Amino acid sequence: MKIIHFKSISLLIEEEKITYTGKELEPLWAFERYSIQRDSIVAFRGKIEVPLENMKDLKDVKEEGFRSKALITSSDAINFIVEHFDNPDLKITYLRQRLLVLITKEVLEEISGKRIVRRGDDLYYKGGKLSVSIASRGISSGKIHIGINISKKGTPPYIKTSSLEDLGVNVEEDSVLDIMESVGRRYGEEMDKIEEDIRKTKCLF
Repeated sequence: MKIIHFKSISLLIEEEKITYTGKELEPLWAFERYSIQRDSIVAFRGKIEVPLENMKDLKDVKEEGFRSKALITSSDAINFIVEHFDNPDLKITYLRQRLLVLITKEVLEEISGKRIVRRGDDLYYKGGKLSVSIASRGISSGKIHIGINISKKGTPPYIKTSSLEDLGVNVEEDSVLDIMESVGRRYGEEMDKIEEDIRKTKCLF
């Protein structure tokens, strides 16, 4: 486990594999598991198995709910869990999610040399869905999840998917950890820069 503290957020890179089930979107998950009592972005590798009861996207539930008890699945993925405690409304949380998705796209394009397409909060490669993502908020914090398929194995058969393997990215353990750190660092740096910009800008009135 590796922890990098920025001024406004902490990045934790977990070396052990964890299965993402959607429960990780509960408030204070990073504090309960890792004792991080501030804004955080936690990166880990593992399966994605989100059952119906943990789904936060009502549109997905209504469209796909009859097909499988585990609607969001992948046998191997990179996962990021972000939590902010500055009482963000849902719109700000979704804007932060888009920023994280764009940073992920930027990092993966630099590594692979391939063009990745973003549509909303999803990434695609050659028409195949490369990622899953959700933003939500509770009483105390806003939460974000993004998962990037390392392999297409275990992804839903009724959805065309793509993966880091399709991009030709090295998916050995050290390389995946480097991707986690690159994305997490850029997000942390963006959060710090935004905070700095807020504190240098004069009001209009």
